[in-house]
Amino acid sequence: MTTANSSPNNPQSSLRERAKSLLQAQGAGLGVAKDASVALRVLFDLAASPSTAHDALALLHELQVHQVELDLQNEELLLSRAELEVACDRQMQLRDASPGAQLVLDDKGYVLEGNALAQQHLDASGTSLQGKALIGWLAADDAPRVQAWLDQALARKEATSLALVLRVPAREGRAVIAAARTNPLAPGVLLAWVDAPPV
Repeated sequence: MTTANSSPNNPQSSLRERAKSLLQAQGAGLGVAKDASVALRVLFDLAASPSTAHDALALLHELQVHQVELDLQNEELLLSRAELEVACDRQMQLRDASPGAQLVLDDKGYVLEGNALAQQHLDASGTSLQGKALIGWLAADDAPRVQAWLDQALARKEATSLALVLRVPAREGRAVIAAARTNPLAPGVLLAWVDAPPV
C-alpha cells in the first residue's frame, strides 16, 4: 500500500530521498553511520548513562526542534508553490482570454510563445508556433519593413505600432494593427495585434 509520504509524486518524499542520498554520500567519506537505527542506539546509550544523559536529552531536544522547523518550512514552501501555480495558471488564462493576439519573439524575430488568439490567427498550435520566424506570415516584400520595425522596437523602451498584413496559407490576408516593444524579462520583443478597422 502506498502512503501519501511515499508517493513518487510527493515533493516531500522526493526531498527526503535526496537528503538521505546526500547524507549517505557525505557519511561514506566521514565514517558516519548510515543506518538510522545505529544512530538511535548511540543516542539511547548516551541517554542511559548518568554522566551523558543530560547531553543526550539536550541533543534529542535540539533534533526534535530542528525537525519541527524543517516540517514548518516544508509546509510553507508547499503552500508558496501552490500559490505560485495558481497565480501562473491565472496569468495564462488572462493571456489567453486577451482580446488581442500576442506573441513573444526572441531578438531574431522567432516565436517563443503565443496566446490562443495568435494561434488562431496564424492557424497554428502553441508548439507549432515555437521557433518559427514572424516573417513567415508576411508577404515577401513586407519582411524588410517589419524586420526594421522589430529592430526599432528592440532599440527603444516604448511601444511602436505598425499596420501589416498577416498571411496564412489557404486564407485571405488579415490586416492588423500591431504594437511591439522590448521584452522586459528577456532579450526579444513582445508583439500584440488587433484586426484593423474596415476601410
